[in-house]
Amino acid sequence: MRDVVIIGGGLSGLSAARELQRLNIPYRLIEVKKRLGGSITSASTDGFVLDGGAFSFQRGDDWAFLDELNLQHALVPVVDSHHRDLVAFSGGTQMLVDALAKDLTGTFIHRMAISSLGTLDGKFTLCLENGLMWDAAAIIVAAPARHAERMFRTLAPDFSYRLLNYGYDTITRVSLGYKQGDMPIPPMFPWDVAIPFYSWTDSPQRVPPGHVLLNLGVRMLPKGVKPDALVQEIHRQIKAQGKPVISRVDFWEDADPLPPHLPNFTEKTTALEGLLPAGVALAGSDYHGLSLAARVAAGKRAAQQIGAYLKS
Repeated sequence: MRDVVIIGGGLSGLSAARELQRLNIPYRLIEVKKRLGGSITSASTDGFVLDGGAFSFQRGDDWAFLDELNLQHALVPVVDSHHRDLVAFSGGTQMLVDALAKDLTGTFIHRMAISSLGTLDGKFTLCLENGLMWDAAAIIVAAPARHAERMFRTLAPDFSYRLLNYGYDTITRVSLGYKQGDMPIPPMFPWDVAIPFYSWTDSPQRVPPGHVLLNLGVRMLPKGVKPDALVQEIHRQIKAQGKPVISRVDFWEDADPLPPHLPNFTEKTTALEGLLPAGVALAGSDYHGLSLAARVAAGKRAAQQIGAYLKS
C-alpha cells in the first residue's frame, strides 16, 4: 500500500498524522522548514517563557483534545487588551506542537517543498523541488493557501484559481518582560491599527517572581522592522519606568489569514473543498479557522476523510 502524504507540519498536519497512525494508515509528512509547528515557537530564557508566534487563546474554545495529549492542566490565565477571557500554555505554545509530534512514527522529510501535484497511471504524484517525483495513495494538504495555489495548478486548476490573491495580514510579535511596578497595568496604548492586540500575564509558570510579561502584535512591513527601535518605541508608548529585563521580536510574513475573519467563510471553504478530487483532503487555519482547536480538529477530520476514501 502506498503511503498517504501530508504536506505541512503545522498543527493540522501533525493532527492528521496522529489520526492516520491511529487508523494504521502509513504516512509520510513533508515540511518545508527544518522544524515542526509552523509559526509556533517558544523559548525559556531567564525564567520567562516567550512565544514567537501565537501566545494567547480564548478560554471558551473546545480544549477537550488536550486530555488525550496529557495537557489538560497546561493552560494559565492571561489578561487581554479587549477584555476577553484568555489563556496561554504554561510552557509556551510549543508544548502543543511537541505533544502532537511526540509519539509519531511515520516518515518525516524536512527542508523540502512540493512544486506540483498531479496524477499518473491512476495514482497521485508529487513533484518535489529537487526534481524527484513521489507517488501517493492519497494526499492531505495542510500548507498555507499561498503555497497550495501553486501546487494545485495542474491537479485542480479551478481550486488553484480560487486561491489567487488570498489575503494575509503581516504581524510582528513582540514580547517584553518587566519587573512588576515598572510596567503600567493595564498598559495603555494610543488607539492605532498598527497594534491590533496585546495581552499580559504574571503567571508563575510564565515569568519569574515579581515580573510581568507583555505580548503584542504590530502590523509592519519587513523593511520597517528594526527590533531594537521597535522595543524602544513600545516601551515609550506604554510609559514604562525601568527598561524591559527581556525582549523578543518575531516577524511572521502572512501570519494572519484574512478570509476566516470574513462572512460566509465556512460556506466558501465547503465550496472550495468540492473542487478537489477524491483522495485529496484539505486542513489548516487558512481553510478551517484560526483557533488551535479548529486547526487540530481539521487535521483529524482530513485523516478520517482519507481513511474513508482508502476503504472505498
